[in-house]
Amino acid sequence: MKTLRYFLIAAALLLSLPLAGQKAEYLGQLCGENHRQKGSSYQGMDVCGKLLVSLQDRGVATVYRLSGKDYRMLGQFHLASYDEVNHSNVLSFGCEKYDGGDPLPLAYISQCHKKTYNGLKDILFVERIAPDFKSSSLVQIIRYDDRNGDFGYALQWVIDQKNRLLYGYGNTVNNTDPANRHRVIKFRLPAFEEGSTVVLTPEDALENYLIEDVSGFSFNPIGQGLYVWKDKLYMPTGVGKPGKPSILYVWDLVHKSMEVVDLTRCTAGELEDISRYRGHFIVQSQEGLFVLKSLKASKK
Repeated sequence: MKTLRYFLIAAALLLSLPLAGQKAEYLGQLCGENHRQKGSSYQGMDVCGKLLVSLQDRGVATVYRLSGKDYRMLGQFHLASYDEVNHSNVLSFGCEKYDGGDPLPLAYISQCHKKTYNGLKDILFVERIAPDFKSSSLVQIIRYDDRNGDFGYALQWVIDQKNRLLYGYGNTVNNTDPANRHRVIKFRLPAFEEGSTVVLTPEDALENYLIEDVSGFSFNPIGQGLYVWKDKLYMPTGVGKPGKPSILYVWDLVHKSMEVVDLTRCTAGELEDISRYRGHFIVQSQEGLFVLKSLKASKK
């Protein structure tokens, strides 16, 4: 019955939304730690220059150097925040480097788990990846004081590097509930010099709204990756199956409108996170890396 319900929801969605076709190039599989075993799924990913960092559930990190269609592994390690309850669902590189000589800026990792980490939920780990790509150190924890119950199952975080902003995104209930909505909350990005723990409150928010309320757009995907580019929030969703199609939702953070991109024919496996490389979007799925060759979204 649950499978049928997902299929009907997906069918209604596809009928109601204009989808633009998309072409992609498959780069190949990743070299994750025990990635075929339960609990080792690929999750967050981001790119800085020619360096790509791929995360797995619990906090396994693998660093690659990209070179056109080729990539090679430079290092693999457990994050300082490695834990059974660190889903590592989204990875975003920030605007600062811990040390000027570091090859990568600070990495922001969404815990995004229904259980707590040291009594805290939905936190954002800020880590410095060592220059040799063999370890990381936890330099800050950011969390939202959700006193008003803004978010349901799990909260995801993403950095807007251009504007030095931090966005939170998540369900108000969960993706299987018809009453579920999707909330976006915006903050200035805290500097790591502000302390080892930063607590953001509803009063700190620059914006706090439901996508459905401000746009009239209705959708109910499973929350996966996030990426901000040119004032738009990119959200890859779907598992590559008819009942849960692979769709890239693009939310305009300024004009409050949604676009959708059909990735069903050009990607495979569950889509997990998205970034940019050499002028194109690059998507991490459970089946490897895909570079989107011509991203053309249709405006709803």
